[in-house]
Amino acid sequence: MGVRYIYTREQLEQYFSRISIPESKRVYSVSSLSDPDKLNFLDILQKHQLVKVPWENLTQHYSWHRVINIRPTYLFKKIVTKPGVGGYCMEANYFFHLILYNLGFDVYMAGSRIYHADTGRYGGWTHVVNIVTLGDKKYLLDGGMGPNGPHCPVPLEPGVTLTQVDPGRMRLDYEPIGQNLDRSQKIWVFKHSYDHTMELEPVYCFTDLEFLPEDVESMNFEPMLDKQTFFTHKVVCVRFTTDKETDTELGPGSPNEVALEGEIDGSLALNHDVLKWRRRGNKVLEIPLKTEEERLAALKRYFGISFEPEDIESIHGTAAQLGPVAKQGGPA
Repeated sequence: MGVRYIYTREQLEQYFSRISIPESKRVYSVSSLSDPDKLNFLDILQKHQLVKVPWENLTQHYSWHRVINIRPTYLFKKIVTKPGVGGYCMEANYFFHLILYNLGFDVYMAGSRIYHADTGRYGGWTHVVNIVTLGDKKYLLDGGMGPNGPHCPVPLEPGVTLTQVDPGRMRLDYEPIGQNLDRSQKIWVFKHSYDHTMELEPVYCFTDLEFLPEDVESMNFEPMLDKQTFFTHKVVCVRFTTDKETDTELGPGSPNEVALEGEIDGSLALNHDVLKWRRRGNKVLEIPLKTEEERLAALKRYFGISFEPEDIESIHGTAAQLGPVAKQGGPA
């Protein structure tokens, strides 16, 4: 009836290793924890998920099939067993949902609409978030939004402004959206700003209604079928960074357990033909990417992601390709 896919303890062990959680902090069932301890563990999981599992759309560009599969067994194989790989929101947040469920959290998914600042309107149901209940409080968790998404569990309390990677700010409001004809209908609106001097702007809205895995499967068709979405012609890959990652000319590299002891302080974003690293509101690194070789090298260096030769070839001749045809096999 209300059952989700069950991962084994060995698979949970692999997941904890994948996101670099020390053995001393691993919990396989939260049923015996107090609510404050559950919240603390949620915070740890959210941080490690965001730093180690990037929000990306690489399957649509570096694979021959270009099919996004969100079956639980495939999600585990893709995200856990392939170094550095993550997924777009449906993949990352559905997988995160399954992990939270398997750990014993009271969790459900909620459908979300992304806000488009250029039009001032929300799109359709193209995002999904997780809602976790602890005692009499609910918390928003998002493991697949990008740098303007929440970096920690956010209590569902309207009008409370919180720090979001200082000097950024975030807030949840409970209000009707502009497109509603029925102004009595209210919805949660997640808002964000990169600086405390800026006005908070909507990022997405979501409902209290539980979305099912069947809903997520239906929503998953959108990025594969909609040729107007940027997903089909633009390569993106984003992960959060911590204040213990090395700040050098070459960037932070792949974070380990030591780096993950730090607090989230920014994000690394590969936006098609440029890689940027922002820390506490300041840009500390920007690398233009002119060829496929350079982009593949950046994905390997900053995210730990590499591809088989046949996957690299699949982007050749598409709108997303950078520069001349890359050498077969990509960077060493």
